[in-house]
Amino acid sequence: MKKLMKNEQGYALVTVLLIITVFMVVFLSFMGQAFSSVKQNQVVEKKSRSVAAAEAGISNYQVEIQKTFESEQQTVSDYIRDRPLLQDESTFKKEAAKKMAEVLQGKIITTPTNAPYRMSSYIVTTDPDPSSSKVIISFNVIGNDSSKETTLFTKMTIDFASIIDQRTIDTSNTYALPKFDTVKPTSTSECKTLDCDNVYINGNGNFTGNNNIRDNQTIYTTGALTFDGNGNENNITNVKIHSDGAFINNKNMNSASNVIIETKDGAKFMQNVKISGTSKILVNKTLYVNQHLELADHSFVFVGGADAPTTDANYKSATIDNNLNILSSSKMCVNGNLAAKKVDVDSTSKLYVLGKVWENGSIKTEYTVDLNTFTRECGSLIPPEFNIKWGDNVNTIINSVDYN
Repeated sequence: MKKLMKNEQGYALVTVLLIITVFMVVFLSFMGQAFSSVKQNQVVEKKSRSVAAAEAGISNYQVEIQKTFESEQQTVSDYIRDRPLLQDESTFKKEAAKKMAEVLQGKIITTPTNAPYRMSSYIVTTDPDPSSSKVIISFNVIGNDSSKETTLFTKMTIDFASIIDQRTIDTSNTYALPKFDTVKPTSTSECKTLDCDNVYINGNGNFTGNNNIRDNQTIYTTGALTFDGNGNENNITNVKIHSDGAFINNKNMNSASNVIIETKDGAKFMQNVKISGTSKILVNKTLYVNQHLELADHSFVFVGGADAPTTDANYKSATIDNNLNILSSSKMCVNGNLAAKKVDVDSTSKLYVLGKVWENGSIKTEYTVDLNTFTRECGSLIPPEFNIKWGDNVNTIINSVDYN
């Protein structure tokens, strides 16, 4: 009986040990799974934080690219403005996209100090589709948390389809009065005689003789220019004359066709003047003609009156001692007062005076105009310059983020 009890006690011990072993295995298994789960959660948490860092980087870089894009808009507009061949309505948007892509590619997109992300593989190109005017920006953003990194590939676009050539919506007109710089010297090497085709005198020029000006000649002086009265300067064609100082012609200048005479000072013609064939006389200060002045065949005379005293209401910017005849679609403009013995303007021609008109001592009012009319009718229309109207709808757009 005692032996049987000892055997039973032995079996019970073995059973208890087995049960304890089983429980230990199960416990260790659960503990291992728990530790593994904790470790896995830590890895997932680190990855989640690195993804969040990369996403924050995408937002930051989008803002920086948008700022750079906006700051370089005028650069792109100026680039196309300086190249008229690129300004065609059908091409300027694509050309603007190409230039913007070039500019953006050359810019450094900043990353904040100690940010948990960085940029790599920054590439800016244009859409290869020939009908598209989009800029395509791609880059990687690498977010990190301790040793764990996550890379997100990002693609952005800027669509230039909505930009506008400002000239197409600009309804304002701007006019510029003559600046007395139409005639340019073909050379600054001095040639002081009328034997030259291109006369250039650094200083005053003084010529004597009779009919010495030759057809197709250019005469340019940085000082005064005088034809001293020993002869006429008639029957000249395709002549260009410029003087920074006063211009004086002491004899006749008749039958002058397609000529330009301009001075930044005053002009005096001591006998008759008759111009035709789209000729121009442009005088910055005062004009004086001792005898007759006749404009014909689309010719133009402009008197700037720049030296008119503001306190003398009767000061004459233009004085014609005999008759003023404006014929066959010609025009004369006087900034100030005009006096002539007789004023004759045919039905095809115009006289605009920003002041009074005296005809043989009596005031005529039909040729007096206001400043706006004078500027519009006597000036040249300045076409608006090319300039891009960007609008508020040309923005950088994130259209792809690859989480792989």
